[in-house]
Amino acid sequence: MHTGDEVYVTRTGKFYHYFDDDCPTTSRILKGKTSAKKVKEEDAIKMGYTLCKHCSKEYAEDLAERKGCGAAAFFFLTTGISASFMLLFFGT
Repeated sequence: MHTGDEVYVTRTGKFYHYFDDDCPTTSRILKGKTSAKKVKEEDAIKMGYTLCKHCSKEYAEDLAERKGCGAAAFFFLTTGISASFMLLFFGT
């Protein structure tokens, strides 16, 4: 999952990459197989770089998971609370 405001930019690429090892390019950077520099995401955009398709996909999936997890957590909390109150008032 992407955190922070810095990204990787490779010397020859047109894309910037989040610090997420799900991206093949970032994985190679983290393993030391590809050289890259860290820049602020805002600066990478100003320099004409665009977000790589792998990072973009992962970021969208992470956002969807966050929304889904929040809804699921709310559901389970409220059903758990409801069940607790029912047991409290009606017994077993």
